[in-house]
Amino acid sequence: MNFLLIFLVPLCGIVVAAFLMKLFPKAQFSGYDILPFFFIAACQLLTQETKQPSFLPYGFLLYFILVVIVSVYTAVKNKNISVAKTLGTLWHYLAASSIVWYVGLLILLLL
Repeated sequence: MNFLLIFLVPLCGIVVAAFLMKLFPKAQFSGYDILPFFFIAACQLLTQETKQPSFLPYGFLLYFILVVIVSVYTAVKNKNISVAKTLGTLWHYLAASSIVWYVGLLILLLL
């Protein structure tokens, strides 16, 4: 059952994201902004399935370091921090990194 959830949770996230994009086509957020919730849960299921230590805390530490770097870069570049723009950029990085974590863990599971 756990193995089936590894594939169903991200698939449900993609379906919900597509539904939100159809439902709110002109919203400030995209449907893909909810993907980290689904992919991070799938990553945790993958680490439980392989019975290996979870690398999610290290991933979040790396993400926190990325948050600090992007915030400092934005502050230096613009001389003024636009909080909404910076948080949007950071959330998109979280979405991308959670997908990369999922694919990497999936490859490790299949090897």
